[in-house]
Amino acid sequence: MGKREIEMTETIEQRALPDLFSGVYEANGVWNLVENHFEDLPNGGTKWRIDTEFRCAGFMRIMAFVIPGVFRKQTAKYMDLFKKFAEKS
Repeated sequence: MGKREIEMTETIEQRALPDLFSGVYEANGVWNLVENHFEDLPNGGTKWRIDTEFRCAGFMRIMAFVIPGVFRKQTAKYMDLFKKFAEKS
């Protein structure tokens, strides 16, 4: 995240590709469930929907309450990076 390094554990919850991929991401004070849903579109494209749930503890709980937009912006940033990667492949 930026210039900071964060150690995180990823646990795959569901791998039902090509329709669903979900996992739990855990780091110091943060638990994050991410569900990626993929749907074929009639034009040959793919609709991607992501559902996330954050649970925070300690200092991160205060941060989530004071500036919740940071979590949304960070999620949007990583979604955009993945979209660019997928569209190049």
